[in-house]
Amino acid sequence: MNLDQLIGIRHTRRAFLGHAAGIGTAALAALLDPALLRAAPVDPRLASLGIVNPLHFAPKAKRIIHLYQAGGPSHLETFDHKPRLAALDGQPMPESYTKGQPIAQLQGQQLKCFAPQFPFQKSGASGQEICTLFPHIASIADEICIARSMVTEAINHDPAHTYMNTGTTISGRPSMGSWLLYGLGSECEDLPGFVVLSSLGKGGQGQPIASRQWHSGFLPSKYQGVEFRSTGDPVHYVGNPKGVNRPQQRDIVDAAAAISVKVHDHLVIGRERVDSFRSLGLL
Repeated sequence: MNLDQLIGIRHTRRAFLGHAAGIGTAALAALLDPALLRAAPVDPRLASLGIVNPLHFAPKAKRIIHLYQAGGPSHLETFDHKPRLAALDGQPMPESYTKGQPIAQLQGQQLKCFAPQFPFQKSGASGQEICTLFPHIASIADEICIARSMVTEAINHDPAHTYMNTGTTISGRPSMGSWLLYGLGSECEDLPGFVVLSSLGKGGQGQPIASRQWHSGFLPSKYQGVEFRSTGDPVHYVGNPKGVNRPQQRDIVDAAAAISVKVHDHLVIGRERVDSFRSLGLL
């Protein structure tokens, strides 16, 4: 592509945008208030800021807090009573549980059942079986929902984490938080609608969970969870890296702007020369 063709394309685009005032107005409106371009739902109670608009049901919750306790207490000592496991304590694990399963570093070893280490008791009028380690939670047994119907075929930790948060053991799929943000949207355009806080152990070790648990997968990256950190910079890549201060950063921005101006001037001069050649009949 020669200079004349390049300038012609730029001119065509500019002319198009210059004459298409409606497009410019719409773009400006979208920047100032994105809600102006959204179609109003039939029922205002079903209005949504996400891709699902209108919503199927009027929302009641304003926010979702999901505590994913990787490395936390076992379900066997919290809310999942296993009397059969207690009866098999110390006995060889039934082969039906282990046959054909990739059991990480335990291949070829004799596996024995290990009973829950603390007793359970029925709590509330509903009779929810809750470990005695949690008397305060047991006191509100009739006010909470405990789901014991969830299962997975992933027998190892990391694939099970991925399955729990993305619905599949295959990495690269959107996480649950990303889907919620994509579908329901966020009230704030300038701040993340999906944030992640990972914890540190007593020895300073990080929570044993990978960032793919809050990744956006094949959805746009703006739906990915933004990790907040308890040490150092609260959010990665917002502050300047070590060795770079604000004046240095300003110099880089100014240098890039100067290069942009020079490129623009070069194209303008080139167009003027092309026009001159045309007027002389040389093109």
